[in-house]
Amino acid sequence: MLIIALISISCENDIAVVNSLTVDETTPIESSYNVEMNYTDSGKNVMTMHSPEVHRYPTEEEYLEMPKGMKMVFYDDDGKVKSDLKSEYAINFVDKKIMEARINVVATNKKGDKLFTELLTWDQNKKTIHTDVPVRVIQDGKTLFGDGLIADETFTDYEIINPHGEFDIESDNDNEVKEDKPTSNTTKKSNTKKQKTKKKEKSNEEEEFGDFDSY
Repeated sequence: MLIIALISISCENDIAVVNSLTVDETTPIESSYNVEMNYTDSGKNVMTMHSPEVHRYPTEEEYLEMPKGMKMVFYDDDGKVKSDLKSEYAINFVDKKIMEARINVVATNKKGDKLFTELLTWDQNKKTIHTDVPVRVIQDGKTLFGDGLIADETFTDYEIINPHGEFDIESDNDNEVKEDKPTSNTTKKSNTKKQKTKKKEKSNEEEEFGDFDSY
């Protein structure tokens, strides 16, 4: 009986030790401050990301949390800024290579187009950004609204889902006026039928951006 009791006590102690070593998934295993990450391709800097605070969590699906937001800047082959993206909060799922930017998300491309939304998902594998929540885009002095957006990761080529707002409508011939069509050089404000607006700019280079696996 004494031996059995000793074995029982030993097992309970071992379990206690294991439980004490169990990682608390609600507590970050690593925290860094004023983090700046640089990503290069063939020796060229293609993207930088800065965040005032980054926490790494040891869940089954490991993720990095940036509770005070972040800012990413993409560069072209000449080292010039191609676009930037910032938000007040961000979370990056390391294994999936998916990052969600949330709260006051703003993206700007090299042509000066600006995107405003509350949620934007960056797919690092597909090199795309997208959202299915309302967006506002300022483009060539016009303001467009939509139910979502799909774009390449640098916000160079993008498509607004179900756009509506202020449009400049010009005819092919400035001197041609038809009663059933808007005249040239006029501005029309309308809530249009559901449609998709595409804005394409050809890019000659293919860029590969790094992920957030380490910092």
